[in-house]
Amino acid sequence: MEDIEYIIVGGPQHGLVSRRPWKADAATPPMEPACDGLLCRAAARRHGNVGTRYLLLHPKATGEQFLTMLVA
Repeated sequence: MEDIEYIIVGGPQHGLVSRRPWKADAATPPMEPACDGLLCRAAARRHGNVGTRYLLLHPKATGEQFLTMLVA
């Protein structure tokens, strides 16, 4: 088990950065329910000076929100 960092893209928690444990050899990518009950799924993995972060895409996220978080 390792801790991963993720950012929720879109929805009511847009921009939320959080950590949680995740098995690196898990059969499914990281997922997290948003506060509105919709499931945010991993859409990308971003590498940067703060380490690796997963972008979890909310079903109501816009393309602009996703692209902004991808390059931020």
